[in-house]
Amino acid sequence: MVLLSLLLTALLAADPAVPTTVGPAGGKLDALLSRRTLSGVSVSIAVLDVETGRLIHARDADRPMVPASNMKLMTTAAALALLGPDHRFRTRFLATEGPDAEGRVAGDLIVVGAGDPTLRGDVLETVGIDAPAAHMADMLVEAGLRAVDGDLVVDDGIFDDAPLHADWPDEDIGRDYASPICGLSLEANCLTLTFDGRGGSPSVRIEDRTKGYTVQSELTRSRDRSRFSVWATRPDEHGVLVVRGEVGAAVVERELRVPVREGAMLFGRSLRAELERRGVALKGQVVRRPGAAASLSEAAEVAVLTTPLSTAVLLANKESDNSIADHLYKLIGDQHGGAGSFAGGSAALNHFLTEWVGTDTGGLVLRDGSGLSSRNRLTARAVAETLAAMARAEHHTADLFLRTLPVAGMDGSLHERLTEAAYRGTVRAKTGWISGASSLSGYVHTRSGRTLAFSLLFNRVPGGKNHVMKSTQDDICRYLVDAL
Repeated sequence: MVLLSLLLTALLAADPAVPTTVGPAGGKLDALLSRRTLSGVSVSIAVLDVETGRLIHARDADRPMVPASNMKLMTTAAALALLGPDHRFRTRFLATEGPDAEGRVAGDLIVVGAGDPTLRGDVLETVGIDAPAAHMADMLVEAGLRAVDGDLVVDDGIFDDAPLHADWPDEDIGRDYASPICGLSLEANCLTLTFDGRGGSPSVRIEDRTKGYTVQSELTRSRDRSRFSVWATRPDEHGVLVVRGEVGAAVVERELRVPVREGAMLFGRSLRAELERRGVALKGQVVRRPGAAASLSEAAEVAVLTTPLSTAVLLANKESDNSIADHLYKLIGDQHGGAGSFAGGSAALNHFLTEWVGTDTGGLVLRDGSGLSSRNRLTARAVAETLAAMARAEHHTADLFLRTLPVAGMDGSLHERLTEAAYRGTVRAKTGWISGASSLSGYVHTRSGRTLAFSLLFNRVPGGKNHVMKSTQDDICRYLVDAL
């Protein structure tokens, strides 16, 4: 049996760390990892037999590495283990007293967030909800609500007041993949802008049915009819987005998603707009008041919207959704880490790895749940041992976790990788990429019938070379399928 361990001796000659290896040296894997295109790249590898837990292959398996989106594997595994696979988010609508005979709530209507990141039309349309705010307004009307004498209070106190991570690069802030992580979230806390180049000058409009946001357009006409180069600022304290860039005359209905600053306010403004469309009169304002529900001595539950944790885990892994992963990170922090914050998530994840998985957390740095932070550090051993532990969990948890992973040659981020008939479907794994780091970790089903948990973490990757990393990772997977 050839080693997946000593294969980087020449490759890592420039690395001051002494490599640690397991298994026999030589053979095909040496050739794979000695490719000239991998010169200077740091590689950490661990492969475990899931049934026995035995380490089969290792190469610098205990070296802390930047995991990129492989961090999501740890976050989702911890969420399933700590919250339970049947956990449901419960977004509650409370009042001191329920609607009276005329449908009137005498005081405030309070919306209490549960950290649910799946209240999005693109997610819930599969269950017939293409506009979550409209659906919630319908629920309240069906519950008898016709008027609110007080404010519409949004209580996002389950999470802290730091919606963005300090580690996230400045160039990512303002992009939809780095949207705020809030206790009350709607449509991934983003507004959708639609651009059109036809007519006398380029136009832009907000697609969302909400109030409190306006667009200040500074668009110019491009001489190139097909050019679409635009950007937008996040809404300021007055809800104004400034849009700049060039749009050609042939551009039709192009979209851009822009994060807001406060998810709870987007939630409240959108809900208010939908309630007013249904004739519900709200005398007060939309007010953000974290902890409002806890201050009530008595409360009537007017309505509640529940969604399953399983949907969030599926999207975090299958679609590599940063926002969902970081919502889950803060949620496990609230439930098991002492606070609904990134620091709380780190504490909860450390507890999970130590007590539930039983892996060594020395050298690990746990900063966020998505892997967007370049300061995260995981070891290939810790990732592989987590995967093995999840595979040995009770059936419902293990099966759910497995089904959330992209399948080689079939779906998710692996749909165009390992597409040959001999390998399609043999690998279920999570990809990862940020500047300088490329990763692939998951499970391999071998021709001999074994299930292996593996982690391939590549760091110091030159810019523009991720395709080379992917090629080598895929070849390692082919080797594992065929040889073991």
